[in-house]
Amino acid sequence: MLDRCNRCCPLYVAPATKGSIQLHHTIPDLLDMGCTYGHTPVLHQWSSHGWKAYTYEEFRTAIEEFALGLKSQRLGHDDNVTKLERIGLALDSDIYWALTDMGSLLAGLVTVPIDRGQPLDTIGWIVSDANLQALAVPNWKTLQRLGDHIQQIQLIVMLEESPPPVWAGSKLDGVVIKTLTDIQHQGRCNHSLKMIQALKKAIDPDGVATIVYTSDAQGTVKGVMLSHKSLTGNIWAAFSSMPGLKRGTPEVALSFLPLNHIFARTFLYGHFGFGHDIYFTSPKRVFRHLSAVKPTIFITVPRLLEKVYERINSLRQQSSGLKHHWLNWGWRLAHHYDFSGGHLFGHRLQRWLLRHGMFGNLRRMFGGNIRYLLCGGAALRPEIMTFFNGVGIPVKQGYGLTETSSVLSYTRDCWLRSGTVGAPIPGVEMRLAVDGEVLVKSAYTMEGYHHNPEATDEVIDSDGWFHTGDLGEFSSDGLLTLHGCKKGLFKLSTGKYVAPGPIEKKLENSPLIRQALLVGPGQKFCGVLIVPEIESFRTSIQPTLMLSPYQTLIDHVNTQLPYWSTIKRFALIQTQVNAEVSRNHRYQIYAQAIAELYREPEPMPQIQASRVSRLGRRRLKALSHRERQTNIA
Repeated sequence: MLDRCNRCCPLYVAPATKGSIQLHHTIPDLLDMGCTYGHTPVLHQWSSHGWKAYTYEEFRTAIEEFALGLKSQRLGHDDNVTKLERIGLALDSDIYWALTDMGSLLAGLVTVPIDRGQPLDTIGWIVSDANLQALAVPNWKTLQRLGDHIQQIQLIVMLEESPPPVWAGSKLDGVVIKTLTDIQHQGRCNHSLKMIQALKKAIDPDGVATIVYTSDAQGTVKGVMLSHKSLTGNIWAAFSSMPGLKRGTPEVALSFLPLNHIFARTFLYGHFGFGHDIYFTSPKRVFRHLSAVKPTIFITVPRLLEKVYERINSLRQQSSGLKHHWLNWGWRLAHHYDFSGGHLFGHRLQRWLLRHGMFGNLRRMFGGNIRYLLCGGAALRPEIMTFFNGVGIPVKQGYGLTETSSVLSYTRDCWLRSGTVGAPIPGVEMRLAVDGEVLVKSAYTMEGYHHNPEATDEVIDSDGWFHTGDLGEFSSDGLLTLHGCKKGLFKLSTGKYVAPGPIEKKLENSPLIRQALLVGPGQKFCGVLIVPEIESFRTSIQPTLMLSPYQTLIDHVNTQLPYWSTIKRFALIQTQVNAEVSRNHRYQIYAQAIAELYREPEPMPQIQASRVSRLGRRRLKALSHRERQTNIA
């Protein structure tokens, strides 16, 4: 229940800073805005031959041709022709994803992003639930993998230009397969200003633009329906309230996150609207391109920053002599960074030493020009945010959900504080329920869950407040701090949601397990604590024999899960806690066991080869061999 007492449940709104609310745009409108900021190549796609660049006008023309080509498609037979209304995007997160998405939206279609890393049965369910008629795929290999799960699809849009393999004819009878180039060619023949204006006029800002499927606590997926108005309004409020953000090519963005997720997708729309220079890369090349592209804007999830932080810490621990003392001093100094910005000479000197001295290489690794490093998708550990800001890489933490069109709040200006997710953006109202749940009301909230009005009513009450399922508290100056989830989900530091309940039930169906607790909030992977049945202890003679059946069981369960939910580590524990105890409370009870589960081995000290005798090298080699044998066992 929503507590209506203002004293118990005060209302929090955006601070009185720069920012605007605009709720009359469609997503193609944002691209039109970007085209007004210049005529130089600003959209860059990485390939094996290097960067391929496009101007906004070239990109918009390609989108218009694709949109007109889609409108000319006729599905079904002559006596039963159906209108193309929805298209799935099972594509890589690159400029062609953006082209297909924007072109489909311009054609008046509803786009449905599909994460190809999900189980095939889940993909098939999404195709059926969304009633998809068309599907865009990158290549024939992807189509072959999905073939048995997309039977209702009538049109395949293929990015790959190569001829179909032998199996294609028999496996996809009755399906129309056209390349992206073919559809663009069809649209080019009909291209005119009048036709494009008619397409844009037909798009209703209040109409559904996309359906994004997310997991729920039961392990099933629900389709979040988002309108043009909610998406464009949300990102405009976020961008316009960003201090000092410029329009046009002075701002350079490097995009590598999955565009299937609303976080990266809305930021892409924002870059279009503000005419920014955009480089599309991949997670494998992101560090290489950070130093080469030198972006001013970079969005990421906590896991990337955690990797860098852990690597720097490891190098510090392995250093020796004067360098070790120098890095230790800098490490402590960066972790006590003053966000208010001291102006005394001593403070300025310390800041210069951190940013241009001991950690100058770290800043150069990020390109040296970062002005906005926005971290979202999951909680970022406070010490990591403090450290990066201390060394001159301005990390900002944000909070939002798919159901709220992405951003709800983020840290900025005087509301930049580690451990918080900042203050609300313009157009967002927040308050806390009596149990601490964060409630939100804004024009950016979803239209509802597709084909699931009951689930919609569970999260949006009669007064229009969306119940996020996240627990939090506000500081005296209105900054939100999150303390966990009320809903039966948690997030990894990669930004992926995990539904622990169904996974635990799968494990507890085994006679070997009395109780299982899936862990991993804020971590890089999932682990599980297992209370075994007593018999398994009695019949086991050696620890390795006792662990083996559990590893086999976990390997089997992992085959039924998305890759991000798979269990990487487990531990056997003897203390059983009543299942009625809340998940967060159980995490507190097992805090020590969880810490041990995620503890990383200490880095081996580096030994100079010239100082090791021949006999010593043989002993080290023998020791290493025995360790490998132990790990294998």
